[in-house]
Amino acid sequence: MKILVLNSGSSSLKFKLLEMPDERELARGIVERIGEAEGSAHLSHTGPDDPRDGQPVACPDHAQALQRVLALLGDHNENPLKSGEAIPVVGHRLVHGRDLFSGPTLIDDQVLDQIKAIQDLAPLHMPPALAVLRACRTHLPLARHIACFDTAFYRTMPPKSYRYAVPREWHTEHGVRRYGFHGLSHHYVTECAARMLGVSMSALKLISIHLGNGASITAFDQGRVLDTSMGFTPLEGLIMGTRAGYLDPAVLPYLQRRTGMDLDGMVAMLNHHSGLQALSGCGRDMRTILAAHHSGHPDAALAIEMYVHTLRKYIGAYCFALGGCHAVAFAGGIGENAVRIRELVLDGLAEMGLILDQASNADTTAGRSGLISDPKSRIKIMVIPTDEERLIARQAYALVGREAD
Repeated sequence: MKILVLNSGSSSLKFKLLEMPDERELARGIVERIGEAEGSAHLSHTGPDDPRDGQPVACPDHAQALQRVLALLGDHNENPLKSGEAIPVVGHRLVHGRDLFSGPTLIDDQVLDQIKAIQDLAPLHMPPALAVLRACRTHLPLARHIACFDTAFYRTMPPKSYRYAVPREWHTEHGVRRYGFHGLSHHYVTECAARMLGVSMSALKLISIHLGNGASITAFDQGRVLDTSMGFTPLEGLIMGTRAGYLDPAVLPYLQRRTGMDLDGMVAMLNHHSGLQALSGCGRDMRTILAAHHSGHPDAALAIEMYVHTLRKYIGAYCFALGGCHAVAFAGGIGENAVRIRELVLDGLAEMGLILDQASNADTTAGRSGLISDPKSRIKIMVIPTDEERLIARQAYALVGREAD
């Protein structure tokens, strides 16, 4: 069975076509810079290690980006869309499922309305994902569309972690709680870590760190999530590319009184114009910030220092909360490739049982996975390239695939 997976970002649309259940990858690609005049579309049509066919393309919105994806897939002889074979299942990544969705869900009109009603809880990701979902149901009406939710991974998180210390009715009547995000990434990384370590999921104690434009850290404790850094929305927790992370909420009424900014405007600033972008003075891309730091840029230096400091605080807290752990795993674009960030995060932690192997760390980038800890390190340190699309395909196949085979 062939499953097309669509992963919508705020300005991108990643896709992957897999043959299930053996998970053979038939195609992958991305449409980037959606909404900009100089976007681009790429397709690798035989496997993950093959060169991409790239071309400039302007996509004003995600619905047109989906049309481009389907056109790219149909342009290649080895793809089933070329020969007219239908795609039976499409898996969609949805960032937020609130407490409405606890696992992969077959999409119908009612489910679509429920998703639409909660889209403002993740304003960077939910509206474009909804646009792709609607367009995809139009273009592939015979396919079964499956929503896979980042928040579902945290359904086993205990109340001591997901509750906020706020009036009870905020939680019971309005759903105010920690939901957690990057769940598909953390779930995939956790499964990979268990296999690499030879430890069952029911015994594993892991600190999983997803560092990309968005960033989060999750403590996994013997079969369930113990805690995670993101909260009611993806804004809470670590410093991110454009998101502020942790912040005293009293800042908002204070600024409102002093500046006249409205609440929506301030929340938009915290989501779109804060984080590394606000601190560094040279954008949100960690590669650019590291280069500026190397050139002596003081704001870039402060951005990196704050980024690392915040992450180290969470690692220490989660290691303590878990009562020790088997491993710490890095994933995401920064986690998988920023050798220097990993060095800074783990510097001086030998007393905690974390000792980095410098040579292994330097060699483990560009999609490579493996151990980067010194043999003397009591806690293993790992790099695991995440693959949300593969996990979505697994979940979609588990829901509807077997009955159709």
